[in-house]
Amino acid sequence: MKKIIVLVLCLVFMLSVSCAESSIFETLAGMEWSFCSGVGGWSTDLQILADGSFTGQYHDSEMGDCADEYPDGTVYICAFCGRMSLLEQIDAKTWKIRVDSLEKEAAEEMIDDSIRYMPSEPYGISEGDIMLLYAPGTPVTSFTEEMLFWTHVMEQEDTPVELEDWFLCSDLNDSGFVGYPQAAVTLP
Repeated sequence: MKKIIVLVLCLVFMLSVSCAESSIFETLAGMEWSFCSGVGGWSTDLQILADGSFTGQYHDSEMGDCADEYPDGTVYICAFCGRMSLLEQIDAKTWKIRVDSLEKEAAEEMIDDSIRYMPSEPYGISEGDIMLLYAPGTPVTSFTEEMLFWTHVMEQEDTPVELEDWFLCSDLNDSGFVGYPQAAVTLP
């Protein structure tokens, strides 16, 4: 009888973790995630799907990195994909997420329209990374200076006391992705 109870409890626990994971990734699906400083010509952008898989693109424009063959500069690029999983929910507004896999798409150096495109690595995210996910409404008083920089809250005229957007933070990569709802498209 004890074995049956333990088995039932294990199944209930596994189902609750699976449901929690589905729920959080379903919430994140459809948002645009961006890691950028707010200045300069670089960003890493993610799209997270309801099953925890994701796709992303990194680009960094170096217009001063030029030559006769590419007088308009160099753009470092990387397209990538992967999968995330929920490790645990820390509190009502915070989750621990792991990047389980990360693969970059094959690319070759090329010159197009006077710009050199150079393959690069993803910036701000790496396989095995443990990231913290913060929901809107999280008090920003507990954030480090770096976290506040990546959330862009300090750029606002009146600095909010709570997050207004989702925030996915990596200490390992010193990065922070802000999650924005996709703009609604209205058809004529």
